[in-house]
Amino acid sequence: MAYKKILVGIDGSAQSDKAFETASALATALSASLSLIWVVNRDRGMDSSFGVSEDFYQDQYHQVKDKLAPYIEKAKKLNIDVTGEALIGNVKLILARDYPAEHGIDLIVLGNTGLNAIEKLVIGSHTSYVIRNSAVDVLIVK
Repeated sequence: MAYKKILVGIDGSAQSDKAFETASALATALSASLSLIWVVNRDRGMDSSFGVSEDFYQDQYHQVKDKLAPYIEKAKKLNIDVTGEALIGNVKLILARDYPAEHGIDLIVLGNTGLNAIEKLVIGSHTSYVIRNSAVDVLIVK
């Protein structure tokens, strides 16, 4: 199968940087487009338990949007057809189902994990969720 629309989940970690590099190489080799998304994870439990407000998420959104820009520029310099979006929502659902279905994605590229070991025990791995629940192929970069 020749992939035409590749999605990369970005979170600023070294693993997501590696995923971006791999996805960029694939997009170049396959003449595929690249969709970069950085999701501000909206945690309803934190909203109610700690009183996290909408302002918090909007502030995070604007920070993430700025952090995404260099990735977009780097892909453009490689002559890749690229789009980038910062989103607020459930990162697992957005990566595994919503974004791929809405944008015709046929490959998702993710870093092995952007979380440390303790965080993985507490909240679970977004990457493993995407692997288990995605309707499209998923490439995990270590």
